[in-house]
Amino acid sequence: MTIVEAVTDRWGVILRADSKVVWCELATNLRSQTDHVEGPQVAKAEALLTVYCLGGTFKAYPHERLSVAVAEEAAIDMIADLLHWLRAHGRDPDEILDRAQMHFEAELEEAG
Repeated sequence: MTIVEAVTDRWGVILRADSKVVWCELATNLRSQTDHVEGPQVAKAEALLTVYCLGGTFKAYPHERLSVAVAEEAAIDMIADLLHWLRAHGRDPDEILDRAQMHFEAELEEAG
């Protein structure tokens, strides 16, 4: 952990019922916290993940930016919750995931 402390901007641990996640943040070439190469979709996703974390088991505060590790775990939980919601409303989660993947790939092609 001494090496992690030495090379990262900040790091921490997320304790879950069945696992432990150690996360860290490294400096990037972004000019600001919201200056993503990927554009507004990434900023919107970060905002949604922050709101999601406020109501869940993740430590997040409205005035703090989520670490990538915390946001990744929250994204996985949010996707699982959305799949449960789709199934409860009679939709096929696999079909929706396929459609989302096609939508994502089409956006990448447009941007590329």
